[in-house]
Amino acid sequence: MPPIQPPSLDFVWPVVTFAIVALLSPGPNTVLLTTSGASFGFRRSLPAMAGICFGAPLLILAVGLGLGAILETVPATRIAIEVIGVAYMLWLAWKIASAEPKGLDQNLKQAEGRPVGALQAALLQWVNPKVWTMAVATMGAYGAAANNPTVQAVIIALIFFLVCVPAAVIWTGFGVAVRRLLATRRAVRIFNTVMAVLLVASLIPIVAG
Repeated sequence: MPPIQPPSLDFVWPVVTFAIVALLSPGPNTVLLTTSGASFGFRRSLPAMAGICFGAPLLILAVGLGLGAILETVPATRIAIEVIGVAYMLWLAWKIASAEPKGLDQNLKQAEGRPVGALQAALLQWVNPKVWTMAVATMGAYGAAANNPTVQAVIIALIFFLVCVPAAVIWTGFGVAVRRLLATRRAVRIFNTVMAVLLVASLIPIVAG
C-alpha cells in the first residue's frame, strides 16, 4: 500500500476552484435552497442545507471509491440515472411553479407547510444530474491518477463539503433576502415561476451533453 502523503497545494487549489464554480453556479440545489429560504426562512431551511452539504460529497466519495467505474463499464446505468434525474427535476420544477402562494405572513413572509428535510435533500443528490456530472468530472480530472485513490477520494469529498457549506449559506441567504419583496401572492407566483424556469434551464447542459 502506498504511503499516505498530505495533499499538496498544487492538488488542493484546483479542486477548491472547481468546487467553488460547481457549487456556486445555478443548478437544482441552488434553486432548492433559494426557494426554501424565500418560503421558510433561514432557520427552517437548515435541514435542507445539511442534506445537500452531506449528500453531494457522499455521492462524490462513492464515485471515487468505485461507483464511477461501474458507470463507465455499464453506460446504460448512467443514462438511466440521468433520465430519472431529469424527469424528477422537471417534476420538481412543475411543483415549484404551480405551488399555491398561501399562508404568507405580512411580517415574516414565510409560507406555511413543511420545508425539504435533511434526508430528502440528501437523497435528492442521487437523482441530481448536475451532481452526478460534477462527481464523475471531478474524480476523472483529479482522482484517477492518484497513487492512493481511496485517500484522494476522501480528500476531494472533504473539500467539496467545506466549500458546500458557505455556498449553501449564500444561496439560502439570497432567498431570505428575496422574500422581503414577496409581499403579495402575485409576487410569490412570479418568483416561483422564475425559480422553476431556472431549474429547467440548469438541466439543458446535461440533456445537450
